[in-house]
Amino acid sequence: MKNIKYLISSFLIAILAINCDDKDDATGYSTLEVTDGVSASVLLLQDLTANQTVREADQNAYQYTITLDNPQTVDIHIRVSQIDGTADSHDISFDEELLIPAFTTSVTGNIKIENDDIDEDDETVTLRIGGPSTSNATLTPVTVSFVINDCFSALAGTYNYSTTNCSAPTGETAAGPLTGTVTFTQSAPGEYEISDASFGGWIGLYGPGNTATGVKLSDLCNSIQYTGVDQFNEVFTMSNLVIDGANMSFHWENDYGEFGDTTLTRTDGTNWPSLTIQ
Repeated sequence: MKNIKYLISSFLIAILAINCDDKDDATGYSTLEVTDGVSASVLLLQDLTANQTVREADQNAYQYTITLDNPQTVDIHIRVSQIDGTADSHDISFDEELLIPAFTTSVTGNIKIENDDIDEDDETVTLRIGGPSTSNATLTPVTVSFVINDCFSALAGTYNYSTTNCSAPTGETAAGPLTGTVTFTQSAPGEYEISDASFGGWIGLYGPGNTATGVKLSDLCNSIQYTGVDQFNEVFTMSNLVIDGANMSFHWENDYGEFGDTTLTRTDGTNWPSLTIQ
């Protein structure tokens, strides 16, 4: 019995000795040491610069990276905030907090210009990447600024056309006037599918049912041009643009050699905007 008591006492003393040993730092707190002197830097990627002017309808997306010169033993949290400007979340979106996980060295941040389909004045915004309270790393904050051009485009609709002086390289001609309607259907911000890019010209040249499809009209801040190709892989261009209230007149042609002169008249009681050719 005396031996059993002695063994129990010795066991308890050993446990107490382990628990009180400072060598293992058994305090209940983490013994993980934060690395000193870790520095972070911001690299702007793609076309992102400190200051830029962008078009809202293009919905451009930009990226940047934050890189540590040495991995840290704890997570690094980096704040991104708007510090100036009139733009809001309808105009621009961005990562408000970035995380560089422990033992890694970089993270990618995103900024996107949003299109809110509201006709408004130009917006401005300044973002600050990083801040004075970044912990466990040294980061000099970087600012990026945007001027966001609204460039609201509203050319979708159905219009009356009158087309004259049509000709084809194979000898067909159509003096006109050839009349009918054409529809611009919005396929993307500032981009419209044209139901007939010859505006009745092919009907006059080749007969009913002949229309130029697949061609689009691009409107870049009231500067327009044909884009894409038709069903025969032909490229269309326009020239001699004249805006006169509800009437828009221009010369069109394609690289096959067909051409004509067209006047589009609005049917909604409004005038065309002050358009030019790109």
